[in-house]
Amino acid sequence: MKLGITKADQLKHNKKPKVSTFGTKKYKIKKKSSKNVLTLEERAYLNHLDSVRDIALCFVCGKNRADDPIEWHHVKNRSSDKKNHFRLIPLCGKKHHRNGDISPHGNAKKWRELYSYEEQLLYAAKIHLRYLNEH
Repeated sequence: MKLGITKADQLKHNKKPKVSTFGTKKYKIKKKSSKNVLTLEERAYLNHLDSVRDIALCFVCGKNRADDPIEWHHVKNRSSDKKNHFRLIPLCGKKHHRNGDISPHGNAKKWRELYSYEEQLLYAAKIHLRYLNEH
């Protein structure tokens, strides 16, 4: 006759009582990875856009006003998407970029209703192609 402990008995013996960890887990803020470094092509394109900021026209109103300088907006399908520095459209800084009734950061829902992702992407592509043809 073999006397021994069964596998089930071993598992019961080694089991630790469960303790709730709800609310005790601490999250560390992660440092930005080195993957967020701009490539030479991205840096050159962003420098070009910065140099033409004074002559670029707003995607929404078609103006470039001295009292509301142009800012470049990253075109993304979802807010969680990674920024692509080649997909940028010019917008009036205060009125159409950050604030205002029609702005992606001020009223995102209305912005998406008025301007489709494809429409924004096409405009950004035209700007990028113009840059590529010039350089």
